Amino acid sequence: MNKLSIKKIDLSKWALFICLFIVFYSDFRFSVWENEERVIIHDVLPFYAYLPATIIYHDLSLEFLKHGNDRLGKNFWGKKGPLDKTVITASSGMSILYFPSFIITHSALKLLGYPANGYSPPYRFALVMSGFFYLMMGAIFLRKFLVKYFPKPVVAITLLVTILATNLLWYVTIEPGMSHVYSFALISIFIYIIDLWFEKPKIKYAIIIGLLTGIISLVRPTNIVVVILFLLWKTDSWESLKTRFFFLLNKWPNIITMAFMCFVVWVPQMLYWKYVTGVFFYYSYPDSQGFFFLNPQFYGTLFSWRKGLLIYTPVMIFAIIGFGILYKSKKEFFWPVVIYSLINWYIISSWWDWWYGGSFGLRPFIDSYGIFAIGLVAFLTWVFKTIKLKRTFLLVFFTLITLLSAWHYKRYYNGSIHWVAMTREAYFNSFWRAHPAPDFYQKLRDPDYKLARKGIYKYEDEAIDSSSE
Repeated sequence: MNKLSIKKIDLSKWALFICLFIVFYSDFRFSVWENEERVIIHDVLPFYAYLPATIIYHDLSLEFLKHGNDRLGKNFWGKKGPLDKTVITASSGMSILYFPSFIITHSALKLLGYPANGYSPPYRFALVMSGFFYLMMGAIFLRKFLVKYFPKPVVAITLLVTILATNLLWYVTIEPGMSHVYSFALISIFIYIIDLWFEKPKIKYAIIIGLLTGIISLVRPTNIVVVILFLLWKTDSWESLKTRFFFLLNKWPNIITMAFMCFVVWVPQMLYWKYVTGVFFYYSYPDSQGFFFLNPQFYGTLFSWRKGLLIYTPVMIFAIIGFGILYKSKKEFFWPVVIYSLINWYIISSWWDWWYGGSFGLRPFIDSYGIFAIGLVAFLTWVFKTIKLKRTFLLVFFTLITLLSAWHYKRYYNGSIHWVAMTREAYFNSFWRAHPAPDFYQKLRDPDYKLARKGIYKYEDEAIDSSSE
């Protein structure tokens, strides 16, 4: 193969193919759908509940739970609402995204005469494939956006790292029913579409932006902050911000279309709340303390040994450095990306349970990995432009940190990283081991949920003493 033909190879496409192949292989390697204690469990139960309740039991009031159909009720976390009806705690966004795989599986099972109860292995398999599909869509559109502004070889590395060396991989292979890979896909597509709209503000793009905004916020209401990206996209000064304001005013038919399509997505949810609670808007987590906006745990969400993003997904250090590099290299992306990321970090850090239960790393950040990818690709582009000696050092360091991120995946899978009780001592106790050391569990420390519900948090190196309240 000559040099000319090598140059014609699109490494970003090959990287995309490799990522998807590895994830697809891993899905079948782990086959989590075969395990009844996987896939449709924990948070996924309320995400998924709308589908069996509507299509199988035809009862969104969930009265069927009183008549022996307790599969949905197991760990379901349904709450009694003001009309004494059980309310599904999660919004319906994930059920909408699950729907295609669910209805295909459900129809096929009924046609073939197999039990169609909503929870058997075929349904779990369908959710695994659904997660893979959304990852594929997110990765395709993320690549399409990145190659418009950055070199394809660097985009290739960015895709490989984002998908294979972060906790995103965990949530598309081991816990594919969780919302994070879906939000990653939706936000990545959102970036691509708003970029198209600002180039050519067509009504078809406005419709898509409105639908995406609606489903992104319906899946995870706090992700409505993606609107910041839209409002600030490619503004790099006060003058451009003023120009943007008048531009949006001039495109008011498009803006109204976006708002209307977003509203349309939310209509079924509002009708459901009206039916089960008597009001169109209902806070379905009545037992939660919600957010402590005056006590955000900024340090903990990034550096805590319990769950810190930069401890368990350290490769994102380079993405954050890349945000700063954007100021000089691609200033039109700097302000929207940085302002969005800071506000998103503030919201994530303000949730009462800032470690977000049992999980691999700080999982809500996964939703924004398409944004982090912009910082990561900016960092790598800068590295390849530096002098050879410095470039070599940076690439070696980058490779080591990437391998560390991937090593964390293996450790978490085998139990030498705990899902909620990690400490500095436990982390280093089993650092070189895929499986926990004999005294690993003695070094763990559970969070104090009782204090956390009051917005009171212990430092990671303090013993938890509930009697100190």
